[in-house]
Amino acid sequence: MSFDWNAYREELTGHTPEADWDDAADLSRLSLGSLMAEQNPLRRDLSLGFLRLTGDGVTGHSAHIDDVADAIRHFQRLVLASGLALGGYKSLQGSLPVDVVSKTRLDLEGSPMPGSLVLQILPATPPGDEIMPSGQAEFLDNGEDQLVDKAVANSLELLNLSKTVGPDADDSEFIKLLTEAGPRVASTLRDFAKSLADSNFETEVAWMQPRRKKRVSHMSVAELQYVGTLVASRELAKEPAVLRGVLHTVSDVAPLRLEAPDGELINIGAKSLPDTDIKRLLVGMTVEITATVTEEVAPGTEPKTKYTATKVVIIGDAAL
Repeated sequence: MSFDWNAYREELTGHTPEADWDDAADLSRLSLGSLMAEQNPLRRDLSLGFLRLTGDGVTGHSAHIDDVADAIRHFQRLVLASGLALGGYKSLQGSLPVDVVSKTRLDLEGSPMPGSLVLQILPATPPGDEIMPSGQAEFLDNGEDQLVDKAVANSLELLNLSKTVGPDADDSEFIKLLTEAGPRVASTLRDFAKSLADSNFETEVAWMQPRRKKRVSHMSVAELQYVGTLVASRELAKEPAVLRGVLHTVSDVAPLRLEAPDGELINIGAKSLPDTDIKRLLVGMTVEITATVTEEVAPGTEPKTKYTATKVVIIGDAAL
């Protein structure tokens, strides 16, 4: 894989918008990247981003550690979800592919500035290890984008598109793209926006990939609150599911406990079911449960998949 200097020069002259620059610093960064590419066609330089927090949630250059930790954690979840969606993993159910988790993991560096808190973020996986893991550049042409570059870019695009939503939100590009990305992206975007808004953080997120235009999103507290409202009102973070298995626990005050065909025990909330439906159920019955699936996370805990039953059908009586 060699660097196409002529194509890059055409980009800088304005034939494509991808290599446009925002300011002199951005142009200098792009120029340095092109020089490095001429010297070594295999990309070795890391992307770099930052999360700048300002507003009432920041005093000087300090903020509550719990609030900052939540913001960082939910941003990492959003980037992971965007990376999973790029690979076709959009469901809230099932285990996560280890390679996607690894390739979208971010490292953190922190530096304070008066009136704000700036958190520098960078990929945990070096570009050479992902783009050219064998080091044999002549046999591969994987491009220069790491998965984390694409995932962050998609995440920032969603944030920016949320600010363009008009009166008819259902026809907006934001709702269209978020629906296509799936409920995992929707839930993590909601949680990221909510954590920032609840902490009164005005937010700027930027991502600088070598030889690419800097990507930036600026979000006010009101705009972040609107993101959460949109996702909730359209129920974009919910996923339908149909579960079959044998009941192990039946209660009107606790979740149903279902043993799936593979032996997994699943807790399913039953508060949305009529009392008459629950009274018909017995331990040992084989049932089919229609449910909604959501991903929920509490401070300091890992995300958990939650099932809520909306309908139950008995397909086999309890064994005597």
